[in-house]
Amino acid sequence: MKIKYIPIFADDPEEQISFFTDFLGFELAGTKKVLQGQECTLIKTNNPDIFIIVIKDVMNEYRRCRIVLNTDDCLNDYHTLKMAGVVFCNEPYYLPMGLGAEFTDPAGNHYLLIEERCYNSMI
Repeated sequence: MKIKYIPIFADDPEEQISFFTDFLGFELAGTKKVLQGQECTLIKTNNPDIFIIVIKDVMNEYRRCRIVLNTDDCLNDYHTLKMAGVVFCNEPYYLPMGLGAEFTDPAGNHYLLIEERCYNSMI
């Protein structure tokens, strides 16, 4: 496993994007549908494997830290972590960006274990 995305929840996403690009010098990397199919903005970081995702927090429900962990095999990691005592909020389920499962740590921070998949088939 490795950290792939760092979600930043903002009441005003455009202001947050401007902060990262205009003030910190990061670059836009595009958009991606993440939580509840909501279109989010990807920002390149100094590490080519880690992106910041700016997400509109419409109902102030995501005030705790959320970490997105990338995996090549969500089902295997889900079962391995569950056997190790990690308490999951749900069984693996399909999201717009792939197969995911959520869990929390003892401090209440949320994690999304995601196996990214492309659902567009080329015929």
